[in-house]
Amino acid sequence: MTENSNSVGIQSLNSSSAPSITWLTLKEACDFLGVHYTTLRSWADKGEISVFRTPGGHRRFSLADLRRFLDERAGHGNQTNPLVLVDDAVGRTVQAIHENRQELAGWQYNLSDDAHEVRRTRGRRLFALAIAHVLKPNQRERTIQEAIQLGREYGVEAASSGVTLAETGRAVQFFRGQLVQTLLNQETSAIQDADDLRIRRLIDHFLDEVLYAVLDGFESV
Repeated sequence: MTENSNSVGIQSLNSSSAPSITWLTLKEACDFLGVHYTTLRSWADKGEISVFRTPGGHRRFSLADLRRFLDERAGHGNQTNPLVLVDDAVGRTVQAIHENRQELAGWQYNLSDDAHEVRRTRGRRLFALAIAHVLKPNQRERTIQEAIQLGREYGVEAASSGVTLAETGRAVQFFRGQLVQTLLNQETSAIQDADDLRIRRLIDHFLDEVLYAVLDGFESV
């Protein structure tokens, strides 16, 4: 993380002419909201959350602003917002790719701008389907069928781009890890309860079907 997270914790910046404001670092704000820092940066860049910049360029967030943000989202009647989870999964994946660029180079291949946009949209859709598969039991048959189609498209694209079968399988496993981290929040809990195990089984089933579809698409080329 490039932001300075070595502060002494939640800070109060007091002024004799203004009410006390509690400021949080990027890391502290992410912990408070329960999201990945790339997600919070994106919200701040879009103006969805107010952000203050220190003279050194580091982000600081008002605790009151974060609480209002959560209240507004809760007011829409969805405590577990799938769009937030998708943003978090995508953010984790992009960051992990940047951090492991050399290790992951085998399955990263160049595409035209249009094809790259199709792949990006397909990846985001796959994350959305996986999250819907966990959160919406009555949609599981549909989410599996659509995910299988996307998996076949991935397989065909990988084979056509010269990626090996082994690297294609590694790519699916990599995305599995990012999705599991998003839904189980493994960064903050080392002990999995019954709900965590149920979610893990659903993710495993969903992505096993995707993997089979990717391999099927790969072999069809």
